[in-house]
Amino acid sequence: MSVTISSIVTNLNTYIGDSTTDRVSSSERYQAITEATAWLLEELGNEHMVDTYDLDYLDTVNYYKVTTGLPDLLTGGDLRRQDDNYFSFTRKSPRELSEEIAQKVKEPSWAIERRDGNSYLVVNVDAKNPSILISNFESLTDGGGTWEVAASSDTINLEVDYSEKREGSASLSFDADVSVSGNNTIGIRNTSVSSKDFTKYKSNSSFIFDLYIPDVTEITSVELEWGSSSSNFWFSTVTTAMDGNAFVNGWNVIKIDWKDATSFSGTPDKTDCSYFAINVNYSASQTDSAGFRVDNLRVSKPEKLIFHYISWNVGQVSSSNDTAITAFTADTNVPFFSDRYDQYKYAVAQKAASILFSTLRLRQEAIDYEGRAVDSLSRFKKNFESSKTREVKSFKIMGNNLRRRNRSGRIR
Repeated sequence: MSVTISSIVTNLNTYIGDSTTDRVSSSERYQAITEATAWLLEELGNEHMVDTYDLDYLDTVNYYKVTTGLPDLLTGGDLRRQDDNYFSFTRKSPRELSEEIAQKVKEPSWAIERRDGNSYLVVNVDAKNPSILISNFESLTDGGGTWEVAASSDTINLEVDYSEKREGSASLSFDADVSVSGNNTIGIRNTSVSSKDFTKYKSNSSFIFDLYIPDVTEITSVELEWGSSSSNFWFSTVTTAMDGNAFVNGWNVIKIDWKDATSFSGTPDKTDCSYFAINVNYSASQTDSAGFRVDNLRVSKPEKLIFHYISWNVGQVSSSNDTAITAFTADTNVPFFSDRYDQYKYAVAQKAASILFSTLRLRQEAIDYEGRAVDSLSRFKKNFESSKTREVKSFKIMGNNLRRRNRSGRIR
């Protein structure tokens, strides 16, 4: 039978010797039990606290925003391939992993990076589904055919830019003259890219490219067209960058999922894709703007990775409602450890008693029950190994210094 907060309250009342609400209200009991449960989560982090998250890993994409998908992320435990789950990736610091990504080191590894109020899962591994490069935009003919101004657009001054790029030695840059077409769009296209057979990629892949936007104020969406000709193609539009954030001034990673595409006209042939177009749409208030750029257009098929993590949710609403909660507010709430290891309730009740004794200024009682809770925790640690994974630092030889000191302290 599931442990509920009611049963923990029963233990707590025994420890504090009071079942009334004269000195301690029900809400204060819930608050103490919440704090005690959070303490248990932070201290143990064993297999009873682990949840899993499915990540669609795309070759060449290393940073995955998980703020929405994992709002309860406390810390990471493990990362494995779904079809090779006996092998664990190495956890590293975000800084070290960033350096290895830049150096194109492909040791299977991961990190958690928190910045700007968001959480990112950073992954570096040699993908089982390598991406297909369509164009790196090193020249107007990179990838086959010729990149040109999109028809019926406001694009002018399409050229190679060697000063601002994301991959390789160059990107393609172009400007917007809003008086050219009046269609509120700029873009480039190529009607004769080296033909690609996307039979294995249709419906379950993503097109990814880097887009530089000089000023996002009036930008409304970004669109990709692909197919067998300029009259037989699919297209799809996005209104945010790949990580779900709004477009920013500067470089943006754009991801277009094939499953979201609509066949625009004709009958595009997935076995012969040689037409691509990238369009940037804006409102009627857009003014002339210079310095749009594109780089590194590729298509990638996802590989499923399983991320094991420790949640900071303390439980759920009830045994019949599994909505996660971060604080207990009712006797019918269910702690996270219910039916996993119910004996945790004693340590939680002891810690909660210590917290309540402290608020009542009963110092010795608070110390006594803090000790009991810590002793219980120690027994749990002996029985269950922690599932927390510590960051591993790679050993790097920075050079040898064979000099040594003599007894006087001088180097010789």
